Amino acid sequence: MPLDRSTPLRWTAVTVRVLLVLFAAVMIYEVGRAALTGGENAYGSLGTQSLVCAPSPSFGDVKNNFIENPPRRKAVEASSAADDALYPVKEGAEFLHPMPQLCKDDSSLGAQLLYQSSRFATPLVLLAALFLLDRLIRGARREGGFDEVVVHRLWFLGVFLVAGTLASSLFTAIVETGLAVSMVAGPVRDVWEMALSGWAFPWAFLIAGLGLVVMSKVVRVGAHMREELAGTV
Repeated sequence: MPLDRSTPLRWTAVTVRVLLVLFAAVMIYEVGRAALTGGENAYGSLGTQSLVCAPSPSFGDVKNNFIENPPRRKAVEASSAADDALYPVKEGAEFLHPMPQLCKDDSSLGAQLLYQSSRFATPLVLLAALFLLDRLIRGARREGGFDEVVVHRLWFLGVFLVAGTLASSLFTAIVETGLAVSMVAGPVRDVWEMALSGWAFPWAFLIAGLGLVVMSKVVRVGAHMREELAGTV
């Protein structure tokens, strides 16, 4: 009696569909919360919709820092909030602790859009990848795992995951660097080097995407062998 392979695929499809719905619901909630309150930095307050934050540059990257400016060094030694005097920042910007960040309220609409888009760039790519995975499984259930269309979708999902997460994570790093530089009252050294050092490289998604591409090659070989066997029989 042949094995019934519909049950594993059915439960896989159900699992992916549930994850897709949950992920989409969380994304809708977070986007709505960001629009109403300013998102993760607003702490639920309706008075900080324009608050933007970015990882602060190290003091050595900013000119006129406390090492290069003796009066500022004295201020650091005399101040209990020493980090606030490491280098000058523009009016309205301030350091956020304990994680070293620069934050500015009453920011422009462009800065707000850049900030929020950098927050949601990678999650949106992952949401799209889940949608493609759901589409892939539906195709596999309908056409069979060795169909050429399924192989192509598997390859496309891997390429999309690699390219999408690389682009979104790099976009986030560039936007955060640009926002931080815009809040510093003075020139910043090696801005691109600062952006690259702050780039959270998506190793896990890169490996997963490459694995899907390799699997698509393996399945394609299996599909061709199946066609040859069917022709021989």
